[in-house]
Amino acid sequence: MSAAAVCLGSPFRGDDAVGPAVAERLRGAGAAVLDCADEPTRLLGLWDGLDTVVVVDALSSGAAPGTLHRIDAEEGPLPRDLRLASTHAMGIADALELGRALGQAPRRVVVLGVEGASFGMGEKMTAAVASALDGLVESVLRELEEAPCTSAH
Repeated sequence: MSAAAVCLGSPFRGDDAVGPAVAERLRGAGAAVLDCADEPTRLLGLWDGLDTVVVVDALSSGAAPGTLHRIDAEEGPLPRDLRLASTHAMGIADALELGRALGQAPRRVVVLGVEGASFGMGEKMTAAVASALDGLVESVLRELEEAPCTSAH
């Protein structure tokens, strides 16, 4: 396996449910999905040896709900103003930088996010985000398929 997806979020927090919804669809399509159990620091061991990781999450940037975003983090850290919706003591950006410092990060990291609008506990996913799911899943599958293949480490 040289590429995998990491889908963050909570199925109980409105649009933050996008990660678990995408993970379910990706698994159904036979794609590799890493389980970080809502704790990005677990990724350090899981993604070691992978060439490409695609991170999926809801985010909040001020764009219209349902807008798809793509951020390529291969060249450096994730933008500081990127506000991923998932709530973790250590976020994915921190886990990525720690992994890079320890030599345990994938060569290529792409964040695919969907602009959310509602993140309250017990809220349902908004129609705008639900309608963006198909496009988001297609984008993740395309990124995984286009990942460079290398020999096992």
